[in-house]
Amino acid sequence: MQSPFAKTPHGLLRGFVAAFACLLLLVAVQVSAKDISVKEAAALLQNPPQGLTIVDVRTPAEFREGHIAGAVNMDFFGADFESQVLTLPKDKPVLLYCRTGNRSAGAYDTMTKEGLTNILHMNQGITAWQQAGLPVQK
Repeated sequence: MQSPFAKTPHGLLRGFVAAFACLLLLVAVQVSAKDISVKEAAALLQNPPQGLTIVDVRTPAEFREGHIAGAVNMDFFGADFESQVLTLPKDKPVLLYCRTGNRSAGAYDTMTKEGLTNILHMNQGITAWQQAGLPVQK
């Protein structure tokens, strides 16, 4: 019996297509992540999903200047950031933000590597939140 991936141009192409389809499926199933706007985040917080954790990855000083009500501070540059991420439930939603979206993008990578599967990334950050006139807590 000849392998379906025989070394013919047609067989190699079929093998490549099958492998690529499997890779796409794995990537799609692994993580449910979504960039959301400030407007979408504000709407979400009007009726938050069960188990939502709001994570602000700015420094403690930035956090004290003002943060979204109910947020927990996990300093992305802090020595204990990865251990703090491990305390988050892997199957519950996380709303993630920083000042402008750069640190939270890095935090998103760390969180997905640690197995978190439902991350909502407010990619414009707290700066856009405040520019939209939305409330912060001090």
